Amino acid sequence: MRVLILEDNRDRRIAMMGRLVNRFPFLKIEFFDDSAAMTEFMESENLEDIALISLDHDLELIAGIPGQWTDPGTGLDVARWLSKLPEPLCPVIVQTTNSPAGDKMMHSLEKAKWNTFRVYPHDDLQWVDTHWFPIVRNAIVKFAPIPQSISASVDNE
Repeated sequence: MRVLILEDNRDRRIAMMGRLVNRFPFLKIEFFDDSAAMTEFMESENLEDIALISLDHDLELIAGIPGQWTDPGTGLDVARWLSKLPEPLCPVIVQTTNSPAGDKMMHSLEKAKWNTFRVYPHDDLQWVDTHWFPIVRNAIVKFAPIPQSISASVDNE
């Protein structure tokens, strides 16, 4: 199973990775700091094993060669892309302090029938432990895809 996370802040990534690896060591965690890179990845991958997607909205410009910067887009770009899929794949967490943008992301996903959750970052990184991770844990336990090998053995019992 995999978790896909759009987050450009290094400290947040480290905190999220630490919590996920500690509780769910079997998960493969993919981080993205660019919305186009994330959607390109999802377009090219089989997404049946995605257990959760977590999206930040505001992403910092990415430095390129001296004097050039790349616009990484926003979490809203990814939310809109997800909302166009034929059916929801997994739960999505929207984690952003940008309330108007977060509301747009939630609206786009909810309109397309995705299971969505909202987290407002606060208190430096404390929110990762107190708000983000409990939602992640519950969403993975409740909505995670069951691997074919486990599903087949349960059906035969």
